[in-house]
Amino acid sequence: MLIDDSLLGSISALHAFHDALLPGTIRNAGETSFFRDRWAGCDLEHIDRTRLATLPTIDKEDIRAAGEHAQNRAGVVCNDVLTSGTTGNPLVTVRSDREQEFIQEFVTRHLQGNPVTRYFRGLHFTNPYHGHLIRVPAPIHFHRISVYDAGSFDYARNTLLRSHNDANVEERCSVLSGLERCLRAFTLDTMSRYPDGFPQTGLRLVVSYSQYLTQKWRQRLEKTWGAPVVDGFSVSEIFGSATQCLSCGWYHFEPFVIPEVVGAHSGEVLHEGAGLLALTALYPFQQAQPLIRYLTGDLVEVTHTASCRPGTTSIKPLGRARYGVPKPGTDQWLLTPASILEAVDEIAEIKRIPRFADVDQVKDPYAIGHPKYRTHWSNDANGVSVTIEVALPRDISDQRREAIATCILRNITDANPQLQAALQENAVSLAVVSCDDVNSDLISQAHSGGVWSQM
Repeated sequence: MLIDDSLLGSISALHAFHDALLPGTIRNAGETSFFRDRWAGCDLEHIDRTRLATLPTIDKEDIRAAGEHAQNRAGVVCNDVLTSGTTGNPLVTVRSDREQEFIQEFVTRHLQGNPVTRYFRGLHFTNPYHGHLIRVPAPIHFHRISVYDAGSFDYARNTLLRSHNDANVEERCSVLSGLERCLRAFTLDTMSRYPDGFPQTGLRLVVSYSQYLTQKWRQRLEKTWGAPVVDGFSVSEIFGSATQCLSCGWYHFEPFVIPEVVGAHSGEVLHEGAGLLALTALYPFQQAQPLIRYLTGDLVEVTHTASCRPGTTSIKPLGRARYGVPKPGTDQWLLTPASILEAVDEIAEIKRIPRFADVDQVKDPYAIGHPKYRTHWSNDANGVSVTIEVALPRDISDQRREAIATCILRNITDANPQLQAALQENAVSLAVVSCDDVNSDLISQAHSGGVWSQM
C-alpha cells in the first residue's frame, strides 16, 4: 500500500498518494526525449505536488509535434486513442498493454478488499468515439446498448421498466449512463412517446459525460427519468476523470491525476476563479503517453475553499477555452463558452448540425444537434469588440431576429459579471447578429482576431 490505512479517505491521504507517485511519474516522462528537452535546466530532484508548478506546461500541439518522441513504447504494445477534435484536428495518443494490465489489477485488488454482496444494475449507451477505451472493473452489471442498434430505444425503455433475474445483481436498473448526445437522443424520443411522462422506474442516478450539459437539459433529464443527474468530466488522453458531487455541485477528480488551474494571462496557478485546466497523469496508471502539466484546452472555474473537500482542487467546466473571450491583460474572462451555449441552445430557430442523422430511431437529428453560432472578438485602442453570430433561416422576420438577439444579449450579460462591469465602463462592445449559415469547422470558434495564447 502506498498510503497508510488510517489516512484513507482524507485530504492528507490524497496528497500523500500524489507525492508518492510523482517521482516515478517524472522519471517515466524523463525517459522521453521530448520531456528531457522540455525540462532542460529544471530541478527534478525534489518535485512534489507543491513544486509541480515549477515545470512548464505543455499542450496538444506540443504533443502532436513531438509524436513518438513524447512516448514510452519500448517493450509494450500500444493502442491508439483519439481526442474528439473540438479544438481543431484530433490528437492521437497511446495507451500500452502494460498500464492497462496494471489498472485492471489495481482496481480488482481494491474491489476484493471492499467486497459487495449485491452488484448495481445499469443501462449504458456505449461510446462509439475515441478509438481504444479502457474497461475498468466496477461493482455494477451494465446492459450495454448503442444508439446505432436498431430498436435500442424501445429495448432500453423495457429494460428500465422490468425486473431482471441475475445472481447477486439488483433486480432493477438504478443507473442510466452515456454520452450527453446519446442521452439527449434517447430522452427526446421518450418524451415524444410518453407526452404525459414516462412510468416510474428504479433509477436513482443518471450519469452524463463528454459534451457540456446545459442547465435546461439537466432539468429535462431529471424530469423525464425521475433521478438526479451527475455529470462526468474527462479528456480521452488522460486516465482519471472528475465527477460532479451531488452534495456541493463541484467536480472532484479521481486520485490518478493531479489537476491544476492556471491563469490564461499570467500562467500562475489559481486557487479561485476561472482559468485553464492543466492535468498531470500519474505513473503507473499512465505510462506510454506521459502528460505532465498538460493544458487540456478547457476553461474551468476552480475553488479550494467552496466545495465539500476544502484544500483540494475542485472545478466546474465552462467549455473549451478558445470559444470564450478573455479580459485582455488579466486572468479574468469577459464571456465564458458555457454562458454563450446556454444562451443560444434553447432558441429553436437557430440552425443546428444534425446528430445521428443516419439512425432511423432518431426522428429529429437536428433537435439534438449543436446550434450553429460563432464568436468573433478583437481588442484595440477602443477596447474589446465582441460579436456573436447565429445562423437563422431566411424566412425569420426582422422583428423575431431582433427579439432573439435581445434575448441572447440579456442572458449572456446576466451570466458574466466581468462583462457587466466592462459594459458599464464602456470597455467592451457586444453585439448579436444573424447570418444564413455557419460552416461546421467554425462552430463556436473564435476568428484569428480573437485567438489568444498564454503570455
